[in-house]
Amino acid sequence: MISIGFGTNRKWTSCLIRWATGSEYSHVWVEYESSVWGGTWVAHAGPKGVVKETQENVYKKYPKHRIYDFSGDLTKGLHAVKGDVGADYDYRSVIWNGLLLVLYTATRWNYLHSLVTRNTSKLSCSEFVAKILKECGVEGTETFDPELTTPGDLERFCAHSDHFWVV
Repeated sequence: MISIGFGTNRKWTSCLIRWATGSEYSHVWVEYESSVWGGTWVAHAGPKGVVKETQENVYKKYPKHRIYDFSGDLTKGLHAVKGDVGADYDYRSVIWNGLLLVLYTATRWNYLHSLVTRNTSKLSCSEFVAKILKECGVEGTETFDPELTTPGDLERFCAHSDHFWVV
């Protein structure tokens, strides 16, 4: 089973992300069982780029978390993004697009969408997971723009989807 995890902590960056996105969570990842490595592993984008690490390590970093299981199979999505493992984290786009999101929320100026920064060689956590869901053809992800999808967008999507449930 491949699951989608959401988490947060008390670091200022997590607080800022939650405030800017209106979300309860600041980080998102995928969890999967590994018969090769043993136990549950997490794939996500963070300060060291797109990495895989143990579930235990991620839960320590994000002590408040919520996990959603999916009624289908996300394997196709993981295969589609395997080349992203090792890609750098997209700090520049996250910061710039986050500022634009805050401005857009305050003003509703559609013009701000034309100022969005895109860099497909670098990823944020939510961009990584949105790509997986979209690649699998999960119902409701057809209109996702992975570059502009936030952890809050993904959590609200999972919470309201008939295909996900909280573990």
